Amino acid sequence: MKICYLVDNINIKHGGGRYANDLIFAVKKEGHNVIVLEVNTILDAIKARKYCKNCDIIHAIDGYPYGVIAALTNIGLNKKLIITVQGTYAVAPLYSFGTGWLLRWAYKKADRIIAISQYTKKEILKKVNIQNIEVINHGVYFDNFFKKPVESKEKFILSIGALKYRKGYHISIPAFAMAKKEILDLKYKIVGNQNDTNYFDELKNLAMQHGVDKDIEFLSGLNDETLSELYCQAKLFILTSVNEGHHFEGFGLVFLEAAAAGLPVIGTLDNGIEDAVKNGYNGLLVPQNDDKATASAIVKIMRDEEMRNEFSHNSFEWAKDHDWNTVIKNYLNIYNK
Repeated sequence: MKICYLVDNINIKHGGGRYANDLIFAVKKEGHNVIVLEVNTILDAIKARKYCKNCDIIHAIDGYPYGVIAALTNIGLNKKLIITVQGTYAVAPLYSFGTGWLLRWAYKKADRIIAISQYTKKEILKKVNIQNIEVINHGVYFDNFFKKPVESKEKFILSIGALKYRKGYHISIPAFAMAKKEILDLKYKIVGNQNDTNYFDELKNLAMQHGVDKDIEFLSGLNDETLSELYCQAKLFILTSVNEGHHFEGFGLVFLEAAAAGLPVIGTLDNGIEDAVKNGYNGLLVPQNDDKATASAIVKIMRDEEMRNEFSHNSFEWAKDHDWNTVIKNYLNIYNK
């Protein structure tokens, strides 16, 4: 079978790129012939046609513009068309007149739409009446992230994700400050791209206002080995993502990576994280924008060793269940149909 993927990028340092890279690697491993085209604008549909005409399937990674480009590419070719919908760019364009019309048309032209979370599916169905959509959650290569927790000189919680408003650090920092009043030796490491300098400055000021600037370490540009060490040394993983209009966390792959390292996790409700974390099994989900509930969850897990050990064990099992070697079977079933 020959599959042509239309993607933004396959950079493993980028959330969407990691998903595309891992999916494509898994499909290749199953022996299928793959073409990868990085596209950016509607006009790219013209150049994509010559590559797609000899393919069996065109698979676009995310809604806008990639799903639209794929649907335009497929005019007259009549290949099977699949669109994976991830988060913001699968939904937000639906609320704009021009892009909304194009994206609804593309979704209706697709033979199958694959949502990476129930939340993303629900948000699309608010704007498009379609039946051709199903959910396949993100995968993780378990063996790449599997690490037994190790003792660290520091007792720290960990966040990984770009420093931008939607990641909710303006909630997790005050929550950490509250939790630290009860767990005096607690530290917090935040790893992520710091290109949004305004938000980064806001977070540093917030840490100073709460008197925890000496207890929070902002890190960026780490290699995989260093990142892996942080995962296995941390006591807890946290990311308090918030919805910003129609911009939201589509899933949260970092939760699976943290789970593969045996970390208990804390995330938020009412977004795709509800599929990435099993609430009460390998972590806790708290309401968005609620620093007090977040602080309470941190203290609860950190103080209850039995709970922390249970969540840690369950995180390993959760990550194993989401290993790409298992997840890829769902994609192959769709391709074969």
